[in-house]
Amino acid sequence: MYFRGIYGSVTEDVVTGYMMHNRGWRSIYCVTKRDAFRGTAPINLTDRLHQVLRWATGSVEIFFSRNNAFFASSKMKFLQRIAYLNVGIYPFTSFFLIVYCFLPALSLLSGQFIVQSLNIAFLVYLLAISLTLCNCMLAILEIKWSGIDLEEW
Repeated sequence: MYFRGIYGSVTEDVVTGYMMHNRGWRSIYCVTKRDAFRGTAPINLTDRLHQVLRWATGSVEIFFSRNNAFFASSKMKFLQRIAYLNVGIYPFTSFFLIVYCFLPALSLLSGQFIVQSLNIAFLVYLLAISLTLCNCMLAILEIKWSGIDLEEW
């Protein structure tokens, strides 16, 4: 079966992968003895910021196109949908990150602490239970995705 790659997008590699997975094709990770492809990486901050801006632009383009993970066919697996949805929405998380970064400064300028009272039980719950649970779930997903046994991990 022939597949024509997608061009004309900033993130043509993601869109091409999406189209292939949407048709039910499987992908594998290929490791060769010699490098199959060589590329270049940004050498300064300006080039790096331009690259991140291109990726973010492409991700927003994917999110608002017909290649959105919400519109995927039933051939695409659930975790693939989540991964492609993550690619599409990650630029929007920057708004929350900016607010999160400016809230401490706002607290200092206004003299008002954001959280009026600290509850020790809440902090213990947050640190001991929720962070531990999140780390365990991430470890389990890594084991599942890597295809290795728990003992090997």
